[in-house]
Amino acid sequence: MKIVNVITHAFEGDLNHPASNSRSVWMTRRGTLLQLVDELGNVGQGEASPLPDFSTDLPGLCSTTLGNLEPSRFPAFDITGDVLTQVQEALSLVDLNAPAAKFALETALLDLFGQRLNVPIAALLRSRPHRDPIALSSVIYSEDKIGALAETETIWERGIRNVKIKIGRIHRFDRELEMIEAVRERFGRDLAIRADVNGAWDLIEAQEKLEALTPFDLEYIEQPVVPYLLLKLGVSPIDVAADETVAIPGGVERLALVKSCNVLVLKPMVLGGAMAALRIAKIAQARKYRLVISHLFDGPIGLAAAMQLACALPYPPLACGLDEHPGLSIWPDALPAGMGDSSFQLDERPGLGLPLLQPVA
Repeated sequence: MKIVNVITHAFEGDLNHPASNSRSVWMTRRGTLLQLVDELGNVGQGEASPLPDFSTDLPGLCSTTLGNLEPSRFPAFDITGDVLTQVQEALSLVDLNAPAAKFALETALLDLFGQRLNVPIAALLRSRPHRDPIALSSVIYSEDKIGALAETETIWERGIRNVKIKIGRIHRFDRELEMIEAVRERFGRDLAIRADVNGAWDLIEAQEKLEALTPFDLEYIEQPVVPYLLLKLGVSPIDVAADETVAIPGGVERLALVKSCNVLVLKPMVLGGAMAALRIAKIAQARKYRLVISHLFDGPIGLAAAMQLACALPYPPLACGLDEHPGLSIWPDALPAGMGDSSFQLDERPGLGLPLLQPVA
């Protein structure tokens, strides 16, 4: 298999709803769409859309490193050989400091291999991928009790039984407690609730606020403190999930010191691709961590690749944060195959199973 053309498209668009966490608000998403064309005319697609103020890389760096790719720089790929080894070697073509660009290149190459071998990407990543439905977790975007209840009602009616509520905003904790309490009282214990702090607390307030959250039977609290402080977090009355900490060098290995941390949130757009995420998943398996795959308000390519990753994990994940989200609003009618109202499952279409999002030039 030879790469005969490399096409990149810059994209940017307004979200249909603001996306936010304890530190930032995003009204737009931008990134780079990568298309690799092989000698048979197959097109593999990838997406690099790092999130400002969250990702370790920037859209401009990803655009530059992908724009510098030339067909002549790619080796001739052997479709009968070891696919993952060949793809891993090809990732050296992009900047080491641009994990989202690595994810885009990896996805595009796996998409091509999948099309040539007539298998979905998950089957390239794992010989026997999960084919049972994987539950979805949906984010509550409202910051008040009334809005949160209305959003949760809509999510509940779709059959989703897992939500994540963003907390940690300055001087809002009392309102956040009211919001969580209202959702718990309205929907009972049949609804799993996660709270995501995005590292907004220091160690002292983390201990105080974790105690205050204990009565609400949270599934877990995600990243209560910044990455390096999570490694110093003491005993928690609520299970702790690591997100940003997973992306720092040596973070996963050092999490063994955090006895209350038993969930890892893997975002391939941050980690540099599905294969990087799977290497972390193997560590998680040895330590009996639970896993969640999540998005970065990616477009449909990033979302489809994350779904393929979830189906290729060494063991089934918890409900994954891969529900529809504001980042998809700039890509109308482009939901990945296999997405349902309350769950998703592996679709047997080859590669990503997505149509071309823009015409190949």
